[in-house]
Amino acid sequence: MSDGAERILVVDDEPGMREGCRKILSSEGYGVDTAEDGPTALDILRQSRDFAGALVDLKMPGMDGLELIRRIRQRDEDIVLFVITAYATIGTAVEATKLGAYDYIPKPFTPDELLVPVRNGLERRSLRLEARRLQEERERRMLELAFERSKSYTIINCMADGVLVMNRDGQLVLRNAAASRMLPRCGEAVLPAPLDDALACPELASFVRKALGAPAGPSIASVQLSHGAGTFMVNASPVLDRDGQVSGAVAVLRDITALKELEDAKSMFVSMVAHEVKRPLAAIEGYLNLVLSGAAGPDPERDRRMLERSLLRARGLRTMLSELMDVVAMQTGRFTLERTPLRIADAVVEATEPCREPAEEKGINLSVESDGKAAHARVLADREAIRSVFANLVDNAIKYTDEGGLVEVRVAEAGDYVTVSVRDNGIGMRPEELSRAFDEFFRATNARTADVPGTGLGLTIVRSLVDMHEGKIDVESALGQGSTFTVSLPKVS
Repeated sequence: MSDGAERILVVDDEPGMREGCRKILSSEGYGVDTAEDGPTALDILRQSRDFAGALVDLKMPGMDGLELIRRIRQRDEDIVLFVITAYATIGTAVEATKLGAYDYIPKPFTPDELLVPVRNGLERRSLRLEARRLQEERERRMLELAFERSKSYTIINCMADGVLVMNRDGQLVLRNAAASRMLPRCGEAVLPAPLDDALACPELASFVRKALGAPAGPSIASVQLSHGAGTFMVNASPVLDRDGQVSGAVAVLRDITALKELEDAKSMFVSMVAHEVKRPLAAIEGYLNLVLSGAAGPDPERDRRMLERSLLRARGLRTMLSELMDVVAMQTGRFTLERTPLRIADAVVEATEPCREPAEEKGINLSVESDGKAAHARVLADREAIRSVFANLVDNAIKYTDEGGLVEVRVAEAGDYVTVSVRDNGIGMRPEELSRAFDEFFRATNARTADVPGTGLGLTIVRSLVDMHEGKIDVESALGQGSTFTVSLPKVS
């Protein structure tokens, strides 16, 4: 370890994780201390403030990670905090960010997935300390600062967050490349430029101008703004000269569009799941109440039909929960496959058989064919996973095909691949729906799909499973003409 190396504290109750992080960070020249819990970490920090960053696990006995982050931030406002956890959620991510965490690193992670945010966070810390020093040293006008410190401008220009600097006259005198990308009009402005003209966003200009008129003294104001197709978290602060007077203002814009979309998707998902769970539970409760109350008189055959319908609804609920668990397992890297040579035609038949009853109920002609040698072609696959792929595709085809329609499943060879196509003459999809067919929680919403149950996760799981088998899936569809999903898997001898 070189003299003057930045020191990092790793706090995790798992010895293996602490040692792994220590080795990765030490190999990059960082000085590393470790602690197994929150109190130990605080004791280390009391003995020395010479830590540039800290990696904190959320789930620890006693003091949890969020409480530790809060107490560390109270002691040292400059230390860069990183959350490491296997239990990543939007709620904990937002809470940790509010408490001062710089980034969120989900377990398990590769060395690069650990080192990249650490480097970025420590570089940002160095920039913040340098900016603080410059505020104490430089001239009264921010325009002079921008031209004098070309080196600092280069660093600022490399930041992922947008940076805007105003002088005391309300002119924009500095913007980095990220700000130009976020605000195209800003990138075109010739500096110095009036704030309203340069930003072309009255709400943002008004918010930044308030920082110029703030009372003398340190202060930071934050607001969430929407501009164009993006959503930004904006922090604005006055810049003080040596006499404590406001000489300008700086605003930092962070693009939170993806996080906002994720929050919207979460809200939509919660609403959708509540709806999808409510209907079958109400049906099950109604059937069971009728059977148990005996209000309609004894009729064993009728009671049996109602119990069978209740069982069918319960199985639907179980399928939905299974889909949710599969998605979580895939996203966290806990989904495993056992791939062995498998005749793909046999797997297709096995997956299709349970779908024949619902097809017959709608009068749909469901056929399965194998072309020539394709009937004996083998792929390296997990039997249950690959059956799930085709069962999902056939089930979807039946759901979205009107009574009296057809669903054709065909197994064929295509060079080094075996293809399985599922074609229907159902309702089809519009181009904008087709482009989002495999997105999580996406479902086409129209009068013909309103009564079709589902979570919008089926095709997402299908694509993930196909990818895990080193295959690919394509879809062709036209509104009112049906859809064709084609899965291609590499053959094995």
